Parts: sequence; C-alpha cells; structure tokens
Amino acid sequence: MLIIRKTINEETSTAVFDITGAINSESSPKFEQEVNDIPETIKNVIFDFGRLDFISSSGLRVLIKLKKGKPDTSITATNVSDTVQEVFKLTGFNDFVTISDDVYSTVADTRVIFFDVDGTLYSIKQRCVPQSTKDALWKLHEKGIKLIICTGRSKQELSELPVGDLPIDGFLTLNGSLCVDENREKFAGFPIPKEEVDVLVRIFQANHIPFILNGEDNSYINHVDRDAAATSETVAFKLPDIGEYKGEDIYKCIAFVNEDQQNILENMLDECRILSWNKAAGMDIISKEAGKATGIDAFLDKYHLSRGQTMAFGDGNNDIDMIRFAGIGVSLGNGIDELKQAADYVTTDIDDDGIANALKHFGLL
Repeated sequence: MLIIRKTINEETSTAVFDITGAINSESSPKFEQEVNDIPETIKNVIFDFGRLDFISSSGLRVLIKLKKGKPDTSITATNVSDTVQEVFKLTGFNDFVTISDDVYSTVADTRVIFFDVDGTLYSIKQRCVPQSTKDALWKLHEKGIKLIICTGRSKQELSELPVGDLPIDGFLTLNGSLCVDENREKFAGFPIPKEEVDVLVRIFQANHIPFILNGEDNSYINHVDRDAAATSETVAFKLPDIGEYKGEDIYKCIAFVNEDQQNILENMLDECRILSWNKAAGMDIISKEAGKATGIDAFLDKYHLSRGQTMAFGDGNNDIDMIRFAGIGVSLGNGIDELKQAADYVTTDIDDDGIANALKHFGLL
C-alpha cells in the first residue's frame, strides 16, 4: 500500500512528499497524479523517502516526466535507503535528483515541535521548566508553530504536568499510544492487543511486582513497595491508586522490576515493546505497533503535515524513535548516549538553556 502525504509551502515555493510503501506498476498512477498536481509556482520538490521500500521503473518515469515538464525545478530526495540509492546510481538518476541526508538544509519550514517532558522540558534538578525554555516556547507560539507534548505520562496526569503555563496544542500520551488534541479529545489510539492484555493482567493480579495498568480514563497499581515509591519520586511521578482491572483497553503498563525481571518480560511479551525510563527500576510496556513516532505520524495525518516540517526534543530511551522520525531530532546534552547518536543535533544540558540554544542554532529564535 502506497501512502503519500503532500505539503505545499507557497512562501518558499516548496512541495514536500512524504512517501510510505513501494512505488511500482500498481501504485505509480497514484504517485503520478500527486506529482502532476504540483502548482506551477513550485520551484523546489522534495521527496522524503525515509519509509520508501522500493521504486520501480514506473515510478522512475514519473520523476523523468517531472524533470522534463519542470526543467528549472530543483528535485531533492532525503532519507534515501541504500537500496534506492543503488537504483538511482545504476539508472543515472542521481545526475538530476539531489540526494541529501540533511533534512534541515532542504526544509526550513518547521510547523510543529514535539517535546518529551521529564529531563527535556522539565528539569529534574530544578524541579521546574527553565525560564529560558518558557520564553522560547511562547515565542514559537507567537510565530504560529504548534507545540506538542510527547510523554510517557497518562491522560489523567495532564492537569498535573508542570507545563500548565505553556501554550501546548496537543498531547501524545503514554509514549504515543493515546493521542489527544488541545481539548484533550482522543484522535488516535494504539492499545495493547487483547490477547497480550490477558497475560499482563495475570502479572498485575499475581502481585509479585508493582505493576500499573493505564487505560484511557483510568490508571491503577496493584501494590506499592519501597522501590516503586523511590523510583517515582526521582521524576516527580505520582503513583495511581491501588485498584482492580475492569476490562477496558490498556494502552500502557509500568513495571517496577530488577534487571533479571526486565529481561524475562522482554523475552516473554511477543506483542509489546519495552522502554526503560529509569536505570534503577522503571520500565514501560506498550504495543509493538505504538511509540512516540507512531503518535507523531497520527498527528501529522490529522493536520496534513509532513515529517520535514517537524522537530523533536528528547533525552531518554523512549525518545529514540521520535528523534529518528522527526525532520530534525534534537537530543538534550543530558540525554543518553544512544539518543545522542540517533539525533541530528545535540544541544546543551537542560539546565544550560538546551532547548533555547538549539532553537537559536536552527534559526527559529
């Protein structure tokens, strides 16, 4: 199945195509129609091929026709896989299609920025959002850039998040598993499959480890021990009340475990992903189909935006897919090493004006 998300920016005379799937004899008519609909005023055409599986001769013919029909138009392909690059090299397409891994250099059109909370917006050390970050976000808001929270925290916690005085336009909660708009109405959700929930509920009911179930409107824990209390305190996370599972969809679980127990869960749960958020004990369990990148993709679909118009900030393990997915992925200086390696840019520490400094670096402030 071919999915095409097209974004037109008349101010910069740019058209951006975000492509998912394969362009072959069956899907190329759809691709050609979208390309043919580019306004005459467009002088720059950018194809984000980060999720393109393959392009066949029928798709290549569309690019030839585009170049012949618009000889003065710049054509750029970003995030091109090795396989597609080999196709371009073999056919000589790299003579008129510019291959670029630097999305920022081709798309200076950031429309939406996604922020993790703990360690990114919220300083664990200062127990607040740094003033430089507050000032920066208000300036972005005034420029019309959407600001989205992308957090592991639940919908029920939104009123307790330390961002109440910031101009936030939406929330991708539970690591992107449950997405709500500025009015806190759900527009997308990726619950854990029912058959896997049966196993998770057994873990919850066995009561051997502190275990949290996160539904859309309710969250509850089976019991609280010293480790769970201490771990939650490190990130100012309020544990939910002790409760019983009532049969609703589950979007995320939190387990407070040691390393051996985590390894057991990782190997046992076929339909889930494990995301660690605390070195000592805390880990999230979500559907393998979910994640912050999945939530961002749902947001872009809702608002008809492309990946090239996005920026994301994070610091931890559960931010890696988001940082890789965004047009520009930024790691805070206090971020983990794996995240820094995945990021397009590493800024300073959160307590050293990290977000403001990155925004200045990219010309957004």
